[in-house]
Amino acid sequence: MKTILPVAIVITIAVVTWGGGGYAPWAMLALELSAAALTAWVVITIVFATSRSDRVRNAAMSRSRSRSFLRRSAAVEILEPSSDVDGETLKPVGGRYHDAFYILGYGFRRVGSGIVLLMLTAWIALSLTPLPSSWLSILSPRALQLKTEALSLSSVSSESTAFAWSLVPFLSYQDLLLWLAYLMLFWVSYHVADSPRAARRLSAGLVGLGIASGIHGLFQWLARLAGNSEATAAGSIIATGAFGNRNHYAMFQEMLLLVSLGWVLMRYREGIHLARDKTSAQEAKARTVLLGLGVGVVALSLLFSLSRSGVIFAIIGCAFFFYMTWSGGESRRLLAAGAIVLLVSALWIGVQPLLTRFEAMNIELTSEQQGRAIVWRDSLDTISDFWLTGSGMSSFQYVFPAYRSFGGRRFFSWAHNDYLQIAVELGLPGLFLCGLLLFWLTGRAIQVRRKLGGQTGLRDLHAGYCAATLAVALHSFTDFGLHLPANAALFAVVVGVVAGLSPLRPSTKSWTKKSRKKLRRSPPIH
Repeated sequence: MKTILPVAIVITIAVVTWGGGGYAPWAMLALELSAAALTAWVVITIVFATSRSDRVRNAAMSRSRSRSFLRRSAAVEILEPSSDVDGETLKPVGGRYHDAFYILGYGFRRVGSGIVLLMLTAWIALSLTPLPSSWLSILSPRALQLKTEALSLSSVSSESTAFAWSLVPFLSYQDLLLWLAYLMLFWVSYHVADSPRAARRLSAGLVGLGIASGIHGLFQWLARLAGNSEATAAGSIIATGAFGNRNHYAMFQEMLLLVSLGWVLMRYREGIHLARDKTSAQEAKARTVLLGLGVGVVALSLLFSLSRSGVIFAIIGCAFFFYMTWSGGESRRLLAAGAIVLLVSALWIGVQPLLTRFEAMNIELTSEQQGRAIVWRDSLDTISDFWLTGSGMSSFQYVFPAYRSFGGRRFFSWAHNDYLQIAVELGLPGLFLCGLLLFWLTGRAIQVRRKLGGQTGLRDLHAGYCAATLAVALHSFTDFGLHLPANAALFAVVVGVVAGLSPLRPSTKSWTKKSRKKLRRSPPIH
C-alpha cells in the first residue's frame, strides 16, 4: 500500500484534470470510481493485515473504551514497536494504527472530524429527501412556492404533495456523489500520510504532476503567443492547461507550487544534514537546483495564466510557507536562488504580454470587482429566503436570476465566492458545519506540527501543504475554483496530508544493519 497507493492517487488526479478540469462527464465518473476503488484498497489491506487474534484483542479494547471513555489511554497501554519493514510507526498489538477506532475488530485510523463530516453529508442528502408540503412550508416556504409554481406550469399533472427542498435534485444528487468521492480521497490520503515514506512518495508524485501541468500550460502559452500577434498586443494570451478557465488552472498550480516548495526544501535540508563531507553537501545543493528548476516551471505556468487572484494568493501562501520554515541563512539562500531562477526564466520566455496584461489591470479589475460586489450583495437577499435549508447544491445558477438587481445578458452561474455560495445552497447550517471543519483542520495542523517536533524535513513538507490549504481557503473568497472536480480532489488530498502526517518513529526491531551504520556516521535530522 505504501508503494503503490500514492502513485494511484496522483494518477487519479491527473486523469480527472485531463478531462477539462473534471467537467467532462467521463472525468467525474472516473473520479467517483477511482475514489471508491482506492478506499476499498485501503479497507482490504487492513482486513488482510489483521489476524483473528488481533480482532479479538481489538474488540475487547473497543468494549473497554466504551465503558471507561478512556479512548486514547487504552490504545497507549499496549503499544509496542512495529515489525513493519519501514520502521516508521508505532502500532497497537491488536491493530494497525496507534490512534484507531475499531469496526468488527478491524482497526482504522481515527480522523477526529468524522461526526462533522457525517452531519454535513447527511445535510446534503436530506435536501434530496421528499418532505410533506406542510413540513416544507415551515422549513423553506420559498422553495415550496417555486416548486408549486413550476408544477402548475408543467403539462404533466401530479397529485404529489411531497417535495425535496433542493430546487434541482438531479444536480444536487450529482454533487452528493462528488462530495462522497472527495471524502474518500481525503480518507485515503489521511491513511497514506500515516507513513512518512508514503507521504514523501505522494509529494514527489504531486511535484511531477505540477511540472507536467506547468509544461503543458507554458507550451500552450507559447503556441498562442506565436500564432496570434493581435491577441499578444492586447495582452490576452493566457495559459489554461487542461482547464478552460485561467483562474481554475491557477488554483490548481497554486496548490502544487506550495506543495513543491515544501518537498524541495525537505530534500535540501535532509541532503545537507546527512552529507558526510563537503562533496556530498555540494551534490545535495546541485540536486536542489535541478529540483528548483522544476518548481520554477510550476511558478511560471501560474504567472503566465495571467490570473491576478492566483498570483496574489500564491504569493500569500509563499509568505506563509517561509514564515513557518524560516531558519536563517539556508532559507534566505534558497529563496534568493528560487527568485533568480524564476526571474531569468520569465525574461527568457518574454514578459511583454504579461506586462501588457497588467497595465490594463486597473480598468478591468474595477469593472470585474464591481460586478462581483453586486452579485455578492444580491446573494445576501437570496440567503434571506433560504437561510435554513438552502436552495440545494448547484442551484445557484437557477435561483440567482430571480434576485439579481441588474439587467442585461450577463449571466452568473456562480457567486465567485465559495463561502457565500455554500450559504445560498446549503443554508447557514451548512456554512456553520463547513466553518467547524476549517476550525478542526486548523487545530489538527497545529497538533501535527507539535508531534513532528524537531524533524525539520517533515515539518518543511507539512508547511508546504499547510500553505497550500491557506492559499486555497483565501482564494475561495473571490473565486469558485473548488467547484472544479480536479481542484476539489487535489484539495482533499492536500487536506488529508495536513491532518494526517505522522512523525518518523524508528523501531529497533525493523532497523537493518545498513540503517544503523548510516545513523552512526550521519548527524540526526534537526
